[in-house]
Amino acid sequence: MGFHIFVGRQPILDRNGQVFGYELLYRNSEKNVFPDVDPEKATIQLLVNTFLSIGIDRVVGKSLSFINFTGELLTKDLFTSLHPECVVIEILEDVEITPSLITRIRQLKREGFRLALDDFVMQEQYAIHTELFHLIDFVKVDYMAVEKNERQNIEKFIQSYPHIRMLAEKIETKEQFEEAKMSGYDLFQGYFFSKPEIIKGVEIPSNFNLHLQIIEKLNEETPNINEIARMILQDISLTYKLLRFINSMHFSIPKKVRSIKQAIVIIGLRGMRKWMRILTLQDIGETSGEGRIKALVSFSLSRGRMCELLAIHKGKDNTDEYFFAGMFSLMDAIMGRSYEEILSLIPLSETVAMTLQGGKTEMTPYLDLAIAMERFDWENVRKHAKTIGIEDRKLSEISRQANLWAQTLD
Repeated sequence: MGFHIFVGRQPILDRNGQVFGYELLYRNSEKNVFPDVDPEKATIQLLVNTFLSIGIDRVVGKSLSFINFTGELLTKDLFTSLHPECVVIEILEDVEITPSLITRIRQLKREGFRLALDDFVMQEQYAIHTELFHLIDFVKVDYMAVEKNERQNIEKFIQSYPHIRMLAEKIETKEQFEEAKMSGYDLFQGYFFSKPEIIKGVEIPSNFNLHLQIIEKLNEETPNINEIARMILQDISLTYKLLRFINSMHFSIPKKVRSIKQAIVIIGLRGMRKWMRILTLQDIGETSGEGRIKALVSFSLSRGRMCELLAIHKGKDNTDEYFFAGMFSLMDAIMGRSYEEILSLIPLSETVAMTLQGGKTEMTPYLDLAIAMERFDWENVRKHAKTIGIEDRKLSEISRQANLWAQTLD
């Protein structure tokens, strides 16, 4: 099992008690409390955990996600990884409203995002920048923290903007729920309906220095896509997240990706730069601290490289797919999940998927040979080497090359 990652979610309901969306909350353990961390770092980690590791589909299904953003994060280019149809950007209450922020909000609106003002209270800056309210879709009012007369002022003020939907937060009793409905709120959130629940996933240890090298290569004047693809393949976590990203972001593409180079072309260099930046903004230096996971990752990489080298030697044209078959052959053990689940998350070709699930494909003897070599199972080594048609000397050379390559990535 890799080290665990967590996302909290609390349902937001409509007047009929139907789920309208979820507020996503950063959590770093199964304790259901917000950890003492910088809010900016919390949001970045939340985005990585939700969109790149666990997968937005597992966290909220087809519902809307409400996600908090600090003023600083609103200016950063994090939004290409997010789909406007499924994300509501919550602007935190302490964000200073400035003309440049309003310009940025206009841009996000043009891209199709909806916006909410979180923990709304009447502030002087709102009276100055009334144009803000033409851009906002939701206003969230904390029912516990805001006195009744102050709530009435807010409700009266928002009536001038009939397109804005009011959301009552921290609803703890039936009486509060009924009162909020009477006062014109039509979305509700709070312990009266549900405490935040924790969605748990498994993170895969990744190689921080390699991420920085890839960013450097992406920033070159004429980036070499082949070289970048080769570097990405050196990191099982990165390869998994890239494929996961393509699968969850609904790119208008054929769902099956045959190589990392193809994945880069689909996302585009600009998209890749942003995507890599998001990943390195989080503290990727954290690792599982579990020796077992690191060993499994190392085996995965040498298996992947060995399958690829065997495929190159035999003149196969889809050698990246042989690499994927080896590389993901221990993913069930690393993530503690079934292949059925894993394969719904990443867009691997039918042949690779079948191979990983134990079906007989053209890749099966290559993977079986890599596994037999790893286990010093000479009887099966001879059997599979014969099937593929590779002599002992060449096999030893390929095995040595694969292991050396995997060691250089540690």
